[in-house]
Amino acid sequence: MPNSRTHLPESTSVGHDTEPRMLTKQEFGRRLQKLMLDRGLNQSELARRSDIGRDSVSTYIRGRSFPEPKSLNNMAKTLGLSPHELLPNTVASAIDSDNPSLEIKESTGHPGQVWMRLNRLVTSAQALKIMTILQQEPAPAAAKEDQTL
Repeated sequence: MPNSRTHLPESTSVGHDTEPRMLTKQEFGRRLQKLMLDRGLNQSELARRSDIGRDSVSTYIRGRSFPEPKSLNNMAKTLGLSPHELLPNTVASAIDSDNPSLEIKESTGHPGQVWMRLNRLVTSAQALKIMTILQQEPAPAAAKEDQTL
């Protein structure tokens, strides 16, 4: 199972508006532990004040998973942060976990053709090259048939 990721500024401290990079579950866990310890909390105290299970806090700190929205909101409130400050771009993380970076599916109605989905950050130049390649290729048979009708 691929790691879920989200964006976080290069520095893991809260409040920097630098170029984002991907935050792994393990990095989030280390970050959560640091924030917790900076505020004088242990796992049990964070769990109690956030109304979540101590095992859940342990799971997050060990980098096994990201918190569900309710747990994220509760922990952020306990730590004096917004949910976005604690775990930036949770929407992007959800999209990434639902849509793989590259997905190729065979077209059942058109042998030898596939559907391709690319969900990846690329430069503008790379995007233009991809579009150029797609425009140079002949149209799929189904599209040609639609155009003749």
